[in-house]
Amino acid sequence: MALFLIIEPDEDIRRLYAAVVRGLGHEAAFFDGLPTTPKPDVVLVEPADSNSLAAALRLQHDDPNLPIVCASVDKPTAEEAHGLRATTYLLKPFNLGELTNTLQLALSQGSN
Repeated sequence: MALFLIIEPDEDIRRLYAAVVRGLGHEAAFFDGLPTTPKPDVVLVEPADSNSLAAALRLQHDDPNLPIVCASVDKPTAEEAHGLRATTYLLKPFNLGELTNTLQLALSQGSN
C-alpha cells in the first residue's frame, strides 16, 4: 500500500482525491504544513495555490525522485514546469478515469 500526500486548498477536492486514492487500495494523507512521516510515495498538488506549490517544492527538494502529480485549474507556469518537475500535469476539469490512470502511472514511476 502506497501513501499519497494531497496538497490541495479546497476541502471538497481533497476529499474526492482521497476517495480515489483509497479506492485504488492506497492510503491518503493531507498536508498540514508539518514534515510528513512516513515519506509519501506520490504527491498530488494544486500548484496554482502558492502555499501548495511551495510545500511540493520543499518535498521534492528533500527527495528529488518523488513523483509529483499536478492537478490545476491553470496551465503550468515557468516555475511549475521547470522548478517542480512534475510527473504529470492534469488540467481541471478532468474525469476520474484520467485521475486514476495518472496516479497509478506516477506510483509506478516512483517505484523504479
